[in-house]
Amino acid sequence: MKHTIEDLWNGNIAPCEHCGSHDPAINELVCLMERHSGTLQGQLGGQQWEIFEKYRDASDEYLLRLMERAFCEGFCLGAKLAAEALSG
Repeated sequence: MKHTIEDLWNGNIAPCEHCGSHDPAINELVCLMERHSGTLQGQLGGQQWEIFEKYRDASDEYLLRLMERAFCEGFCLGAKLAAEALSG
């Protein structure tokens, strides 16, 4: 257990790194996002594209923080379940 916690702390384990990589629905959404992003890049002017990139960066940051919170909440819930199971 100690090694797993150290690996998490040091970034050797990334729980979300492969999340959904084998899910066809998620792969389809990634393809749609890439296609629409490419379409927008071709249709938006320079300043509009910069605004869209800022929006996309903020959206990515939001999703990253949301995933971090979900991981922390899930970890705490798992720890509570394990404690309850061990206590009887």
